Amino acid sequence: MPVAMDPASRATTLLTQAFGQSLAQCFPAFAFRMPGESVFYWGACRADALVALAGGGIVGGGEGFLFAPFDTAALPSFFFPVRPIPAEAIDLESLNLCADSSVTSDEPMPTCDTDYASYEQQALTLIGAMRRGELRKAVLSRTVTLRRPSLTDADLFLRLAAKYPGAFVSWVHLPGHGRWMGATPETLLDYAGRKLSTMALAGTRKAGTPGEWGEKEREEQQIVADTIVSALEHGGLTPVVRSRFTKVAAQVEHLCTPISVEGDLNNNQLNDILCALHPTPAVGGYPKEAAKVWIDRVEPHRRRYYGGYLGPVQADGMHLFVNLRCMEVDDWSVRLYVGGGLTAQSQPASEWSETEAKAQTLLSVIND
Repeated sequence: MPVAMDPASRATTLLTQAFGQSLAQCFPAFAFRMPGESVFYWGACRADALVALAGGGIVGGGEGFLFAPFDTAALPSFFFPVRPIPAEAIDLESLNLCADSSVTSDEPMPTCDTDYASYEQQALTLIGAMRRGELRKAVLSRTVTLRRPSLTDADLFLRLAAKYPGAFVSWVHLPGHGRWMGATPETLLDYAGRKLSTMALAGTRKAGTPGEWGEKEREEQQIVADTIVSALEHGGLTPVVRSRFTKVAAQVEHLCTPISVEGDLNNNQLNDILCALHPTPAVGGYPKEAAKVWIDRVEPHRRRYYGGYLGPVQADGMHLFVNLRCMEVDDWSVRLYVGGGLTAQSQPASEWSETEAKAQTLLSVIND
């Protein structure tokens, strides 16, 4: 008699097969694991059921999964109108979803990586704008593109989940818009049981670094905290700001200030809050619109869904995370997106080192 699989093994086996079917049949799908939990969730739909949202925001009243870009004016957000289910409940026979014949499999990604000399010039350009008073903070990102290892998408996803139990680990397949996966430490907006929670996460150093944080990192993180509090107060809310602490996220650690609001919030209010927060200075800069213009001018790549947000949405709440420590994958390569916050005090060499450390979150899984 065949030996029955334990629930965890059954879940990973079904999830791996579901990944394969989504890629083979070219239909939209997602998978995730919440921070500190062990259950994997899955969802999929026909391409013609996927909801494209112009300008970001959320879909009122529906359950599903939301995936939004960094620049919501440049790319659509996508909402999967399906309730996420535990991986052990996946019905493989029901996944015979017909692909949209107008959508083909993804093409190879062009290389747009930045060497240190180019990065230094980009950083100095932004630092110069800050010293002239045009900006207070900007996040400069870069890409690292590698030949794809002999690992499936499911392999990479499960490795990320095993290595980073405290992160929101995700995989999203959007035929025509790529495949994305990551392990983010940052909550953008969590609303459940009349409590809204967010965080100001910024400032980076290697995990376990002794001593106090530097002035540059404290200033950078305080800009994020002040901006979030101001956005919530502008919406007529009274945020509660807890004490700042050091939050470890894989090979690095950050300064983190938890911020919360109590009260009954409807979908329109949540949508307004989401649009006011995104992108926070933790991924964009300050002032928000000026930073976006400078980022678009200086960075040689398009961020697409890096620095956007994603997560499950319920009828009475949502759990949305910033799409950080993420990578875009195709059948030939993986592209890592990493960034770091610059202020007028920044030194390009140390900022480059910060992006190297952040890249290790994903490289340690790819090269393991």
